[in-house]
Parts: sequence; C-alpha cells; structure tokens
Amino acid sequence: MHAPTLEQPAEISRSPLGELLFIALPTIAQMASYTVAQFIDTYMLSHVGDLEATAAGQAGLSSFTVISFGFGVMMLVNALVSQAAGRKDLADCGRYMWQGVWTGVLIGLLALPISFLGKPLFTAMGHPPELVRMETLFFQTTVAFAGFKLCGMALEQFMLAIQRPRMVLLAAVSGVCCMIPFNYAFIYGMWGAPRLGILGAAWGLNLAVVVEGGIIAAIIFLSPIARQYNGFDWRPRWSKMRTLLVTGVPSGFQVVMEVAAWSLFTVWVFGLFPAAYMAANTYTFRYMSVSFMPAFGLSSAVTALVGRYIGMGRPDIAAARATLGFKVAAVYMVICGIGFVVFGRALMDVFSDDPTVISAGATLLMLAGVYQFFDAMYLIYNGGLRGAGDTFVPAITVGTLCWTIVVGGGYLMAKYVPQMGVVGPWLAASTYGVIVGLFLMLRFHRGKWRTIKLEDKDPSDKVRGLEVVPT
Repeated sequence: MHAPTLEQPAEISRSPLGELLFIALPTIAQMASYTVAQFIDTYMLSHVGDLEATAAGQAGLSSFTVISFGFGVMMLVNALVSQAAGRKDLADCGRYMWQGVWTGVLIGLLALPISFLGKPLFTAMGHPPELVRMETLFFQTTVAFAGFKLCGMALEQFMLAIQRPRMVLLAAVSGVCCMIPFNYAFIYGMWGAPRLGILGAAWGLNLAVVVEGGIIAAIIFLSPIARQYNGFDWRPRWSKMRTLLVTGVPSGFQVVMEVAAWSLFTVWVFGLFPAAYMAANTYTFRYMSVSFMPAFGLSSAVTALVGRYIGMGRPDIAAARATLGFKVAAVYMVICGIGFVVFGRALMDVFSDDPTVISAGATLLMLAGVYQFFDAMYLIYNGGLRGAGDTFVPAITVGTLCWTIVVGGGYLMAKYVPQMGVVGPWLAASTYGVIVGLFLMLRFHRGKWRTIKLEDKDPSDKVRGLEVVPT
C-alpha cells in the first residue's frame, strides 16, 4: 500500500468525457480566475480613468510578450511529464519538472534588461507622453517578476501532467483572491498604503504571482507528491534539458511570435486610431479572454492527455481525446461568439460611457465573435500537437501567418483603407484565425506526430527507493 496523495490521478476506467473534464474543469476554472483578475484590474483602473486602463492593457500585453517565450517552453513540461507518467517512469517526472524550473530562472534573468526598453518602445509607437509614462511603469514592474511567474508555471504544468489539476486551481484562485485587496490598497491608497494608481495594479499582480507560486510549491514539496514523483531530484540534467529545449524552443518561438504580433496589432496598428478606439480594442480583448482563457485551459488538458496516452503506446486514444476536446471547446466558444454579437453594446457599457468607445467596441466584438469556432480549432489542436512534441512546423507556420496577416495586413488596412475604420484591421485578424485553425486541425489529423519519440534516457538517471504509484 502506498500513502495517499492529495488528489488521486484520473483512472483509465473513466468515460472519455469524464476523463477530459477531470483535468479540464479545474484547469478551465484556473484560466477563468486569470480572466477575472484581468477584469478586476481593468475595472479598478477604469475608475481612475480610461487612459490608465488602456495603459495597463497595452503594457500588460507587451510585458507578456517579453516572457511569452518562457511560457511556450514551460508548456512542454506538461507534455514531457505526461509522457513519462504514461510509460510509468515516475522518476523522470520530477527531473523534467526541475529542468522547467531552472529554465524559468534563466529566462527570467535574461528578461530583466529588457524591462528598461519600455519607454523607447512605447514612444516609438507614437503614444502620447502621459500614456507612455503609465505604460512604462506597468511594463517595467511586471517584467521584473518574470522569473517568479515562469518557475510557478513549471510547477503547475508538472501538476497538470500528473493529473492534480485541483491543486493548481487552488493556487490560482488564492493568488487572484489576494490580488483584489492588493489592488484595492495600492491603486486607491487604502488601509494606509500609498496611492500608486497604475503602478499599484502592477504590484498587486506581482504579489499575486508570488502567492500562487508559493502555494503550488508548498503543495508539491510538503506532501507525498515530491517523494512519489522524484521531486527532490533538483540537479540540472543536460540530457533532459536538451529534450525540453529541443521541443520547447519552437513552442516558445510560436508563442512569442504570436503574442508579439498581437501586441503590435494593439499598440502600433491601433495606435493609428484615436485614443477612444484604442480603449475599445483593449476592452474587446478583455471580453475575448472570457472565451479564450477557458479554452486555453481545455487545451492544456488535451496536452496532458495526448502526452499520457502516447507514453502508454496508445496514439489512437490520444487522437480521440484531442477530437473530443475540440468538440467541447467549439460549443463553448461559439456560444461566447453569439453573446459578443448580440450583446456587444451592453458589454462595452460595463467599462465606458463614451459613445465612441461603446460603438467601436460593439463592432469589434461582432468581428471577434465570427471566428470563435476556428479559434477553438486552433487552441485544441495546437495543444494536441504540443502534447505529442510536434512543435517545429506549427511554430514556423503560425509565426509567419500571424506577422504577415495580423500585423502586415492589419497595418495596411488601417493605413491605406482608413474609411473602413476599426473594421479593416480586424477583418485581417479574423482571416488569420480561420486559416491557422484549419491548418493545425489538418496537421493533427494527418498524424505525423505519431512517429515522434521524446524519451531521452541518461545512464545516470537512476533513483533508489523511489516509491512507484499507479497512474
């Protein structure tokens, strides 16, 4: 008999939908908690002013661009640990977790000098001086904590891979719950704290990141999980690190290229329009996160299941779980899209009373709603390919399409077809969503990922006395 863990992993006997939802629902709730955090951040700052809310939205997207490469790499911790768990190599689970932690530390250190590029970046975009000042404060403060966020993400991806999603949810919700009083205190200067405005929102976010990461670390290392999955094997192992980087670097490249493109779309392409349209675009992205973030959580669950079944030698079940994940995500995102189209003006009215912002935002929500089905296709099949380790071709294709269509096409529409207003750039963005969704679905179903082998055994990878638990 082995000691019980905080949460037993899903059993193979679960129904396919039950197995998917066992991981997906807590992960979706985790993503929803991040969406709530973004809404709270924007809502609190909107009571200070539209300019502050816009600055935080655009600087937040820019800071995420800086660390998004690390996010892409950390997602492969999920795939590698899942495959190791599937083949019952529990010692490798802990080793891959730690390679993710060390990689997160390194990327965080490399990101620190970039934090000083905020002011010239936003100035080059042609933003007004006051907006540049606010954006720079938020950007520098959040980028400085990149290493904390990436290390926490490595630990969370490990927990998703060994099918302890509720523990990840607990840490995420705790972080969000702590962010609310942090924001309230530092944005508005309550309870004796200094009134920092937009800088207070950045510090509230950073402190929430520390709380979330600390909780997930405590769950792992103060429970039987660390012993059962070799969690104290903290040494850098170059064979494992190489495997993580070979598959993770393309994934990181894809994420950073896409996030950078959408950041430019927001701060550069929409910088060609008046400030009211920039605010409308910021609020549109906040509502899009309602559909995107939960579906991204479902994508993470698909990554874990695809990796686990590949490790078990059952690629047929891996493919079936990805298809099931797409069906669930498509239903949800289409419902969200219908809501965007029908209730666009009412949704914008939550954030602003400016008629221009409301009218433009309702139009943008209508365009965003149109391609929700294809966005579900993109998210889920991208997660499935990542779980199989198929990251290189998707990274090159998605990165190229995003920069040519979203950035290039969006800029050309805004610059040379100004009579279309905000509709022009978003037509380009919607076209990209359709094309990339179809591409990833077709690549997954062609099945080249079935031939990829990620296991990389090192002769020194031996653990004595490791308790093996059924997975």
